[in-house]
Amino acid sequence: MTQILGVALTGTGSCLPSRVVPNDEFAEALNLDTSDEWIRTRTGIRARRFAGLGETSATLGTNAAQNALAAARLDPTEIDLIVCATVTPDLMCPANACLIQTALGCRHIPAFDISAACSGFLYALSVGSQFVRTGAAKQALVIGTEVLTRAMDLTDRNSCILFGDGAGAVVLSATPVLNVGVRVIHLYSDGSRQELIQVPSRVTPNPPPGPAMLQRLDYLRVSGREVFRFAVTRMVELIQQAEIDCRELGLNGPDVLIPHQVNQRIIDSALELTGFPKEKVMVNLDRYGNTSAASVPIALDEALKTGRCKPGDTVLLVAFGGGLTWSSAIVTL
Repeated sequence: MTQILGVALTGTGSCLPSRVVPNDEFAEALNLDTSDEWIRTRTGIRARRFAGLGETSATLGTNAAQNALAAARLDPTEIDLIVCATVTPDLMCPANACLIQTALGCRHIPAFDISAACSGFLYALSVGSQFVRTGAAKQALVIGTEVLTRAMDLTDRNSCILFGDGAGAVVLSATPVLNVGVRVIHLYSDGSRQELIQVPSRVTPNPPPGPAMLQRLDYLRVSGREVFRFAVTRMVELIQQAEIDCRELGLNGPDVLIPHQVNQRIIDSALELTGFPKEKVMVNLDRYGNTSAASVPIALDEALKTGRCKPGDTVLLVAFGGGLTWSSAIVTL
């Protein structure tokens, strides 16, 4: 009989490009009809990071993974599994996870990518947790990494101001203690609304029929108003579900909420509707923008390093994005 193990989170890491792009640069350098005030009041974003020459989602992911391994005090040869969440891989094939595996110097282990947009990290966390919980892996590396700025239309002020590049990673370790680490994960999708957030493929394009063929197919597209309503609704549902989960686990509730760093107005609206205390929410989107699958692990790493959360805390992670997908996880640090 397979022994069910606990899944401890033993290390976190992140990596952000050095190039900082403040809001003013969109008006001054790109001649967009926008301003710092226009962007801040609508999104809460003040700046973001753009990947530079030689930086890719795989290289950022590798650096984040190295930092997570150092925090966990593990050598790359001790890792049994790599799961990488990204919608902006270096190549269509092989997977980013394979590129990271060899860059780290790992053994010949399973390594594969997951595509679930901004929910990708929590999807990857779910997969990695199940490997560890069943004993298929003792140490798993879960990574979220993106370079969405390379898929943006820099003439579209409604979308290009939102995104930034970066990577975050965690190490999951098997433990006989069941009441620590990853406790509960919920994953959802609704493919009937896939058109609201899309990053069309530049490798295998399939142009839609009719007038839509006139659209640019090689850039990210976001239907802002519909996505706003979707994100608020799902974030509210995920917070409410987490409160039920915490009661069933004998917990008082989340000590810290780390949401997908998408838009301050979305986060504020969900907090108002649920009554969740704003002071318990980790937000860093003002400095990094929306980094998609990297968003939650970057914020988690920063929360731990800055003392926003500490060992013993119960953390609620929530995310929502293209697919449409949405997800949550309760983690006891």
